Amino acid sequence: MLKFFKRGFVFTKENPKILYSLFLIILIPFAIFYNTSFSMRAFQKNIDFALQSNALLAESILGNFISELVLKPEILAEKIKKVSNENPEINKIWIAVSEGEKFKIIASKNKEEIGIEIKGRVVNLAWSENQALAYQSSENGKRFWEVVKPIQDAEGKKIGIIGIAISLSQTDDLVRKTVFKSYLIATIAIILALFLIIHHTQLFGYVTLSKQLQKLDKMKDDFIRMAIHEIQSPIVNLRNYTQALKEEMGDRLSDIQREYVSRIVTSATRLTSLISDMLEVSRIEQGRTSLVAEKVSPRETIKEVVAELRQKAEDKGLKIVFEDAPDIFFISANSNRLKETFYNLIDNAIKYTIKGKVGVKIKIDQSRRKCYISVEDTGLGISAEAQKQLFEKFYRVKTKETADISGTGLGLWISKALTEKMGGEIFIESIEGTGSRFTISFPLIKS
Repeated sequence: MLKFFKRGFVFTKENPKILYSLFLIILIPFAIFYNTSFSMRAFQKNIDFALQSNALLAESILGNFISELVLKPEILAEKIKKVSNENPEINKIWIAVSEGEKFKIIASKNKEEIGIEIKGRVVNLAWSENQALAYQSSENGKRFWEVVKPIQDAEGKKIGIIGIAISLSQTDDLVRKTVFKSYLIATIAIILALFLIIHHTQLFGYVTLSKQLQKLDKMKDDFIRMAIHEIQSPIVNLRNYTQALKEEMGDRLSDIQREYVSRIVTSATRLTSLISDMLEVSRIEQGRTSLVAEKVSPRETIKEVVAELRQKAEDKGLKIVFEDAPDIFFISANSNRLKETFYNLIDNAIKYTIKGKVGVKIKIDQSRRKCYISVEDTGLGISAEAQKQLFEKFYRVKTKETADISGTGLGLWISKALTEKMGGEIFIESIEGTGSRFTISFPLIKS
C-alpha cells in the first residue's frame, strides 16, 4: 500500500496537472448533486405554496355561499356532496356550528361525522382570532392541506366554522417521479463526468509518451541533418577529384579505366542529388524552408528552367516545347521554390521519356481566377495503381523500363509539398505506355 501511494505521489509530482482532474472528480459530482437537490426542494416548496393558496381560495369561496345555508342542513349536505364529486382532490369538508364553547358538525362529506363534536387547538385559534388558518397534516402516509375558517352571517357575526382538507397525493406522486428522474439524470451525468475525467487522467500517460516521441523525433531529425551534412562534403570532393582526374589523365586512361572513372562520377552525382533531396525534405518537414510569398510571373520562371534543361532533352533526342499564354497574369509564390518545383517536374519528364517530346503549357481560367501549368510528356506513363503512391517519399515506379533510370524518389514529394505550402495544387493524368501530364494550379492575383 505504501508503495502504491509513493508511486502516486511521484506521478503527481511529475504531472501536476492531474490535481486539476482530481479536483474535477470531486467538484463536478458534488455540483450536479447539490444543484439537483436544491432545485427539487425549491420545486416542492413552490408546489406546496400553490396548493396552500388554492386551499384557502376554495374555502373562501365555499364559506361565502355556505353562510346562507347553515340553518338548512339538508340543502347544505347536497351542496357539499356536489362540490366533493366535482373536486376529487378534496378529502374532507365539514361545517360545524357553535353550541356554547363546543362545535358540533352539522354537515360533512363523510356522513359518519355529522353530529360529532369537533375539537382541536387550530379550531379554537381560528374561532378566537376570527381568521382562516392553513396547516399541513398527514394520514396513512398521505399529506393534506387543511384550512379552518369561521363562517359569518351578513352582519359579520360568527355563526359557525368550516373545515376543508385537500389531498396532496397527486402532486406528491408527480414530485416523487420528477425527483426520481432528476436524480437518475444527475447520477448518469455524474457517472459520465467521472468516465470523462478518468479518461482525461489516463491521457496524461499519452501526453508524456507524445512528448518523448516528439523529443526522439527531433533528435532523429537533428542526427539525420548532421549526418547528411557530414556526408555531403566528402562525396562532393570525391566527385570533383574524380572529374579532375578524368580530365587530367585524358587519353592515358584505358577504356576500362575511363568507364570506371565515369561510374564513380555518376555514383557520386547520384549521392549528391540524394543528399540534396533529403536535406530539402528535412527542411520542409521541420518548417525551415523559406516560403516568403511574392508576386511572380510563372512564365519567366518556366523559361529559365526550360533553357537550363533544353540541352539535356536534346542529348536524348527529345524536343522541349513551351506554350505560353497570351494573358498577363501573376500569382503569389516564392520564386526560388517555384523554380525548384518546375525543375523537378520537367526533369522527371525528360528522364522518363524515351522518344518524342516534353511540352510545358500555361492556361488561364479567368472565370475561376486560376492559372494551370502542365508538364506533358510522351514517355513511359504510369499505371493507375502506381499513381496512388506516386507522391510518397522514396516511391519509384518499378518496371523493367525504369530499372536503369536514376532517381531518389523524393522529387515529386518535394514538388507536391512545396506547391501546397505555397497555396497551389498538383494533379496527375497518365496512361501507361502513352505518357503523363502533371498539372499545377495557382490562384491568380491582381496585376
